[in-house]
Amino acid sequence: MTFSTVLNVLLLLVLVVWLGYRQSTWRPIRSGRMWRMPIILGVAGVAVIAQTVDHVTTLDVIALTVEAAIALGVGAAMGRIARIRPIAQPSARIKGASLESRTGWWGMALWLIVIASRIAIDVAAASNGAFVASSMGAILLLLAANRAMRVLVLESRTRRLVGGDGDTPAPTARSMMGS
Repeated sequence: MTFSTVLNVLLLLVLVVWLGYRQSTWRPIRSGRMWRMPIILGVAGVAVIAQTVDHVTTLDVIALTVEAAIALGVGAAMGRIARIRPIAQPSARIKGASLESRTGWWGMALWLIVIASRIAIDVAAASNGAFVASSMGAILLLLAANRAMRVLVLESRTRRLVGGDGDTPAPTARSMMGS
């Protein structure tokens, strides 16, 4: 095993632990803050690809399209399965956030699907000469797409829950658990 492989495995393990923690904890729903990560990942992904890619093959495009479809689908599922509730303690309301969400262990399972599909497609693409699809820039763009889709679905759900006008009081925890 090369140092690079060991480093990638360690980074993957750290990512899985961090994602597990994030999926299982309640986090305030703040639109601006939720969009920060997809934007940063997307910009970084474009920058990395622009600096490292000489040419894109047809196989790269196919692999990236399949990965993007998976990332977007899983992001939509994460937004849909997220449990939403009012923030329990009014003193805990953070900069106007009145709701919080988490996806729990199902969210972690969905992340594992993204990671497993990414590894499988990466191995297949790289062994067939599609190196753009296995680049760090592509990984960042696909994570950005996943996070953006999750935010879109979550924002849509919260708008429906609070009436979309911001003046409707937040629903009770009981009314949200079924959404």
